[in-house]
Amino acid sequence: MLLLVCVGLPVITAALLMLFRGSMAADTARWIALVGAVATMLASFALLAEFERLPVPIASANMPIQPRFEYQRPWFNASPNAPADKPGISLQLHLGLDGISMTMIVLTTILSVSSILISWEAIKERQVEYYAALLALQAGVIGVFCSFDLVLFYVFFEITLIPLFFLIAIWGGPQRRYAAVKFFLYTLFASLITLLGLVALVVQASKSGLATPTSLPALASWFHIHPLDPQMQLALFLMISAGFLVKVPVFPFHTWLPLAHVEAPTAGSVLLAGVLLKLGTYGFLRLCVPMFPEACLTVGIPMIGILSVIGIIYGSLCSLAQRDIKKLVAYSSVAHLGFCMLGIFALNAEGLAGGVLQMINHGLSTGALFLLVGMVYERYHTRQIDDLGGLAAKLPLLACCMVFISMASIGLPGLNGFTGEFLSLAGMFKRHPMYAVLGSTGVVLGAWYLLTMLQFVFFGPLKEPEHAEPNITDINLREMLALAPLAVLCLWIGVYPKPVLDMIRPDVEAMAALYPQPAAPVFPAPVEHAMNVPEHTGPAALVSQ
Repeated sequence: MLLLVCVGLPVITAALLMLFRGSMAADTARWIALVGAVATMLASFALLAEFERLPVPIASANMPIQPRFEYQRPWFNASPNAPADKPGISLQLHLGLDGISMTMIVLTTILSVSSILISWEAIKERQVEYYAALLALQAGVIGVFCSFDLVLFYVFFEITLIPLFFLIAIWGGPQRRYAAVKFFLYTLFASLITLLGLVALVVQASKSGLATPTSLPALASWFHIHPLDPQMQLALFLMISAGFLVKVPVFPFHTWLPLAHVEAPTAGSVLLAGVLLKLGTYGFLRLCVPMFPEACLTVGIPMIGILSVIGIIYGSLCSLAQRDIKKLVAYSSVAHLGFCMLGIFALNAEGLAGGVLQMINHGLSTGALFLLVGMVYERYHTRQIDDLGGLAAKLPLLACCMVFISMASIGLPGLNGFTGEFLSLAGMFKRHPMYAVLGSTGVVLGAWYLLTMLQFVFFGPLKEPEHAEPNITDINLREMLALAPLAVLCLWIGVYPKPVLDMIRPDVEAMAALYPQPAAPVFPAPVEHAMNVPEHTGPAALVSQ
C-alpha cells in the first residue's frame, strides 16, 4: 500500500492542481504541491522502515534481481486465446523494491520537496501548471525505480520526458525552447533504439519458453540458466544501452545536458541532476548487467571504461573553463557520472556498490549545488563568475554552505563523495587498473575547478553587479529547509555509510556473482634477503642477531 501511495500521491496531487487551475490562487497551488510532496516523502520514510524489517535475501547468481517486496496484478493480456502450452505475452502491474530502488525512491522524494521550496518565489507565472509538472515528474521517476515489469519500466522511463520538457520550455531561460527540443529529441531517439532492443529481448525470452517474458526478475534468472548466444547478447546490449548512454549521459552523448541545465529553472536542474540522470545508470543495473554478462565482459568493460574515463577528464576540464557557475556544475555531472559508470562496469561487489553509492551522492551534492547557484541568481540575477566576488563578506551563511557542499562534491574524506568514488575506483582497479588510474585524475581536477570557483565568487574583494537586488539578505528559513536535508545526508553518509551499503549489498553481490572475479593486481614482492636475513625471521630473531 505504501508503495502505491508513493507512486499515486504525486499523480493525484498534480491532477487536483490541473483540475482547479482556472480558479486556484498561486499561494494555494504552492501549498497543495508542498503538502503532497511532503506526504509522499513521509510515505517513503515509512516504506523504508517497513523495508528494513523484511528478511535479507541471500545473494545468488541464479536470481540476479531479488525484490524484497512485490505488488503484482494482471494488467493486460496480449494473447487471450493462446493455448495453455504457449500462453503468449501477459503484461503485469509488477511493482517492487530492492535495496537499490529503495534508496533512489527516498532520494527522489527528498529532492522533490527541496525543489518545491526553492521555487516558492522564483516562479512568477503559471504557477499551478509548474507545480503540477514537478509532481508529474516525481511520479514518473518513482515509477521507474519501482517497476519490475519491462513494459511498465519503459512506460515510466518515457513519461519522465514530458514534464521535464515543459519545465524547460515554459519556465526556462532565454534559449529554453531550443534546449527543451534538443533534450527531447536526443533522449527520445535513443529511447526508440532501446525500445527495439526490449522488444527483441521479450521475443527471445518468449521463444525460449519463458512464461512471463516481461518480468525483470524472471528474465534475469531465465537468461542466467538459458544464456543467449554471444552475438545476440552483444546486439541486445548495444541496442538497449543506447537510451541509457544518452540519459546518463556518457561522453560523447552528453551535448544536450549543459544547455538543458543552464536553461532549466532551478528546480528542474535539481531534479534533472539529482534523479533524472540516474535513470540511465539504473537502467544498466536493471537490464544490461544482470542479463548480458558475456557482452558486458567483452564489450561493456572496454567501451564503457574508455568513454567513462574520457567523460571524467573532459567534463572536469570543461567545468574548469566555464565562466557560468551553473554550466560549471552541469559539466561536473558528466565527470561524476563517469565514476558511477566505472564502478558499475567493474562488475564486482566493490565497484557496483560504489557506483550505486555515487548515484546517491551525486544526487545529494550536485542537487545542493544547483540549489545554492539558484539562491545566488535570485539575489544577483547573474551566474557569471566575472561579475561576482567576495560574497562571503555579505552572505556568510550561503558561502559556508557552498564551501561545505563543494567539499562533498570534491570527495573530501568524511563527506559523502569520498566513499562512492573510492569504492568505484577500487572496484575498477581490480578489474582494469589503467581505467582506475586515469579516472582518479578526475578527483584532482574536481578540486581544481570547484576551489577556483569558490575563490573567485566568495572570497577576495566584494564585487557585485549593478543590477543586483536591493537589500540583499543571507539564506532565509525556506531556503535553509530546502538545503538542510541534503547537507545532513552528505555528512551522515560520509561519516557512516554502512546503513546504505548494507541495504544495497545483497543486490550488488547477486549481480557480481554472475561475473568471474579477477585476482587483485600483483606487484613485485620486496627483496627479503637484502640483509641476509633468514626467511620467516621475526623481529625477535633480528634483535638476537
